[in-house]
Amino acid sequence: MANSLPTESGKKRKYNYNYIQHGFTLMLKNGRELSQCVVCFKVLSDQSMKPSLLKRHLSGCHPELVDKDAAFFKRMEIGVKRVRLVKSGDVNQINQASLRTSYMVALRIAQEKAPHTIAEKLILPCCKDIVRCLIGDDGVKKICNVPLSNDTVQRRICDIAEDIEQQVVTEIRCAPLNKFAIQLDESTDVSSCAQLLVFARYIKGWRF
Repeated sequence: MANSLPTESGKKRKYNYNYIQHGFTLMLKNGRELSQCVVCFKVLSDQSMKPSLLKRHLSGCHPELVDKDAAFFKRMEIGVKRVRLVKSGDVNQINQASLRTSYMVALRIAQEKAPHTIAEKLILPCCKDIVRCLIGDDGVKKICNVPLSNDTVQRRICDIAEDIEQQVVTEIRCAPLNKFAIQLDESTDVSSCAQLLVFARYIKGWRF
């Protein structure tokens, strides 16, 4: 078969942990070290474990992430390891979709400034009712696989906040001419705790 792994007599390439900067993490299959994309979860053979081929996959399949640094892909790697269920080298697609759905719900909650407990108390029960009426009980079973507990949603929001912060810092560091401006302001939150607000202006795509 054309897509089969090389024979045992072929040269085995080893995973290099620097490959994470190209968006690939380590996956073990039948004793072989393979590289797995942390974005689309595609697994490449050990013969494809070359920086040039990994870069080609990143630029060809995920061009919008070419300028991301290793720290960005390491955060995505954590998500891959959380949902990875290895069975003949395949990723459990249901868990992958459930994880993505969990983050999407957490993002909506954060955007609306709603309490993170609303997911478990209101959103999840409403989703079950809607799916049960329109699709049936089989759809409800899939909904139940989405992790939306209070603690989980809180962690998701923290992950999103850290990712946004890292993206902004990276964009500032990569700004043309290394020019940027910041403005500081002090405010308070709903519990009257002091909060430091930082506004940053920088050039991105030659727009300030």
